[in-house]
Amino acid sequence: MNKITPHLGQFALYVLSGGTAAVVDFGSYSLLLYLGVWYIGASLVSGILGFATTFLMNKYVAFRKKDNMLRHLLRFFIVDMLNILAITLVLYGLVEGFGMDKQIAKILAMGMVVLWNFFVYKFFVYV
Repeated sequence: MNKITPHLGQFALYVLSGGTAAVVDFGSYSLLLYLGVWYIGASLVSGILGFATTFLMNKYVAFRKKDNMLRHLLRFFIVDMLNILAITLVLYGLVEGFGMDKQIAKILAMGMVVLWNFFVYKFFVYV
């Protein structure tokens, strides 16, 4: 058995957790846009909902950590706030700078953090 194999199952659970959070994030973003909320405000609100979903699913499903709730939450919060900031800046740049559709820009901005977050969560948040 090589060193990568044990991580594949965990990565699959991470993708499932992230996919669920992405549906919550993007779904609430789209709903808020539909309701007339400014796209930056909608992105921040949907980011917070995505935060809660991602944290709970990663903690209990992907990384299966039952202990250290406050330590994990604090580390996750730091990483996720940086992610929300990065996503918001990219979203703003794509919409205002390139005239991109707000929903397509949100998908692209969210996609940029998916892969590197697995390693950040695995080796920084849930240690």
